[in-house]
Amino acid sequence: LQPSPTRTSTPTYTPQPKPTAMLVATTPAPATAIPTATPIPTSSATPQATPCAAPGHVEAGAFSSATTGAEHHYSIYLPPCYGSDGRTYPALYLLAGNIHDETKWDQLGMDEAADAAILEAGAPPLLIVMPEGGWIADNTSGGPGSYETVILYELIPYIESNYCAWPEPAGRAIGGLSRGGYWALEIAFRFPHLFTSAGGHSAALLDLFADPAINPQFTALNSDLGSLRVYLDIGDNDHVRLNTIRLHDDMAAAGVPHEWHLNTGQHVDQYWAEHTDDYLAWYVAPWSAERSSYPSCTH
Repeated sequence: LQPSPTRTSTPTYTPQPKPTAMLVATTPAPATAIPTATPIPTSSATPQATPCAAPGHVEAGAFSSATTGAEHHYSIYLPPCYGSDGRTYPALYLLAGNIHDETKWDQLGMDEAADAAILEAGAPPLLIVMPEGGWIADNTSGGPGSYETVILYELIPYIESNYCAWPEPAGRAIGGLSRGGYWALEIAFRFPHLFTSAGGHSAALLDLFADPAINPQFTALNSDLGSLRVYLDIGDNDHVRLNTIRLHDDMAAAGVPHEWHLNTGQHVDQYWAEHTDDYLAWYVAPWSAERSSYPSCTH
């Protein structure tokens, strides 16, 4: 749950231009400009029943990282009838813990939860991207050159260039469990204009090398999160619960909007598997089931 004790120095944080142009290659913005998020299609429209009877499916993939000089693997959930209507899909990026790989969220049943929500409840179809973390996720704390860079500059541009992913802040959400929860909050709190939602599920906020410029327990309070939706949850018997509870208390005291759940449970698979439906329902809430409201897919 903590970075390797062999690391002897904290990565140097050097402010750099926000990576908007890297993420939205089709509409580059000036380096100093913060993009205005495309209005999110509201979910007030009557959900349209999907014509698909077959479930979605999970595929394996990989991309080359210039940051690590290695190939990084991911799993991606493609919803029923993926690509058939020529529209893009909102994308949820789910990060796993430091002892997990890209199959973790699949093992917890997130794809089955998505199928049930889409096919039976009329939820909006979406992509769920589940990358591995590896050494860089376990041994860096944030900022340039860390796992943050891999996600923002490499994974997300790769997905938006190779799948029908809606390439706008309104179409992106990020979340994670354990160490992945730390990373989801670290990334979203530093770049809230790039996402519509961020979730920390049993987030392991234990990084002793994270200075206030990158530590979610500080950036949650000293950054302008704008309209970013935030979800925090943890089990009441989770051994890493204290810092997450403290983050909730601090955000509440500072008036920073967020959704908070202290559930029964521990830091184990059973806890996360029991809450996949809750997580998914919260992430898709801002998105519309009306497919005509999404941009065309150009791939």
